[in-house]
Amino acid sequence: MARWLLALAEYDITCVTPKAIKSQALADLLAQFPSGSEVHVSAAAVEAYWDLKFGGASGAGKGGASITLTSEGEKFHLSYKLDFECSNNEAEYEALILGLIAAQKKGLRKLKIWGDSELVVRQTIGDFALKEPLLGPYRTVVQGLLTQFDDVQIQHTPRTHNCFPNALATLGARVDIPDDSIAIVIEKRTTPAVLAEEHTEQDAEGWKADIIQQNS
Repeated sequence: MARWLLALAEYDITCVTPKAIKSQALADLLAQFPSGSEVHVSAAAVEAYWDLKFGGASGAGKGGASITLTSEGEKFHLSYKLDFECSNNEAEYEALILGLIAAQKKGLRKLKIWGDSELVVRQTIGDFALKEPLLGPYRTVVQGLLTQFDDVQIQHTPRTHNCFPNALATLGARVDIPDDSIAIVIEKRTTPAVLAEEHTEQDAEGWKADIIQQNS
């Protein structure tokens, strides 16, 4: 090493870290490996798409909006009370905007959006012209939010495939909420409460009978 340093001292040599690996250099490196060996290259995991379903409803001058965000077992359901006068189309736009904001806050980058409002979906992707002046600001906000994501796909879906978001939107439209927010837990039951109560009483009686039999 010392002899090499002395031999190269007379030359003005500067060592620079390469910014990129040339393709030929990479090919020469791979050629040094035996044919039977394997070279493993790590790649960044591909981020999965999240499904965003939205629904809006209006009633008695006010409205409701809801969204569902799902991806690989993760689920988020949000329902909103629109405590101001709005049409059904405005409620649908409100739902889409609130869904995009929720997705942005969660740091999501890729979305597949589904909505049963053909007008909102078609206006968003540019297939329908904007005929209602009141919807202009809504579409502008939506288009601005869409640019915050890496990739977004939006499609129209039949109302029968969007039942859950629509039910949540209807709940928000028709229920008066005394506070700014309220937590509602909806649980699925497969057995009538009467049968469950009878089963509990039978279990209790059986438990007592075992003790009585042991002590008799």
